[in-house]
Amino acid sequence: MRIWYQLLSSETGMRAFIDGTQALVDKAASPGTMVEVHGTREGALGDQYRFMAHYDTREVIENGLKIRRDGGYDAFVVANSLDPALVELREILDIPVLSFMEVSCFTACMMGETFGLVVPNDKFMSRYKEIVYGYGLRDRMTGVEPLSYDNIRSIGDAFAAGGPLVRETIAVSRKVIAQGAEVLILPGPAAAVMATHDQREIDGIPVLDSYSLLVKMAEALVGMKRLTGIHVSRRRLYQSPAPDLLRKAAAIHGFSDLLGR
Repeated sequence: MRIWYQLLSSETGMRAFIDGTQALVDKAASPGTMVEVHGTREGALGDQYRFMAHYDTREVIENGLKIRRDGGYDAFVVANSLDPALVELREILDIPVLSFMEVSCFTACMMGETFGLVVPNDKFMSRYKEIVYGYGLRDRMTGVEPLSYDNIRSIGDAFAAGGPLVRETIAVSRKVIAQGAEVLILPGPAAAVMATHDQREIDGIPVLDSYSLLVKMAEALVGMKRLTGIHVSRRRLYQSPAPDLLRKAAAIHGFSDLLGR
C-alpha cells in the first residue's frame, strides 16, 4: 500500500516538521504500507489568512491531478487541519481521500461526548469553528483556544525545539479541558510535537495523535475499497466532472498536461 501524505508546510522553510512527521507516520504504518510525506514549494507562510491559503490549495490540487494521471497511490491524505481541497480531490480521484479535521473530529466523537481544539493562533479560531460547524458537530465542541504562533513557520522551529511548544500546549489545553472537553484535538504541528514526546493525555484527557491516526484510517479505507470496490459516493457532493467538461476546463485553465491523454 502506498499513501501520498500531503502537508502544506514548505519543503525548505519547515524541513524539521516535515522530517519529524515522516518519522511519526513511519512508526504508525503497518508492514507493507509506504507513507510518503510531501510538503509544498513555499507553503504555510501565513495560512491563517485565506488569501495565503488559496495559493497552497492550488498546489495540493495539482498534486492530486498528477496522481490521477500517473497512478501509483492507494490513498491521498490531506494532512493539513484546514482540510484544503478535500471536496475537489474527492471529485477527481478514484482512491480514498482523507483529511486531518474530518478524521480527527469524527474519531473524537467516538472517544468522548465532547471535544475541544487548541489552534496555532487567535486568527485561526473562527476558521476552525467554521470547519467543525460544517461537519455538523457544533454541539459536540466545547471550545477553541489559541497558541501564540502568529508566524506559522515559527512553529516549525518550535517543533525542532520541542519543550517550549509542549509546555504551552499543555497550559492552553487545560483551558479547553476546563470548558468541558473530553478529547483534545490539536490542529497543526502541535499534534505531531505532542505525539513525538509521547504526550498522549493531559490531566486524564486524551490528546489525539492526528498524524498517526490519518495513516491508520487510510489503511482501513484502502482495505475496504479492496474488499468492496467502494470508497466514495458519486451522488451530488463528490460527483465527478464529465471527461469532456474536465478537458475543456483543463484547456481554459492551463492544466491539460496534468490530465495526460
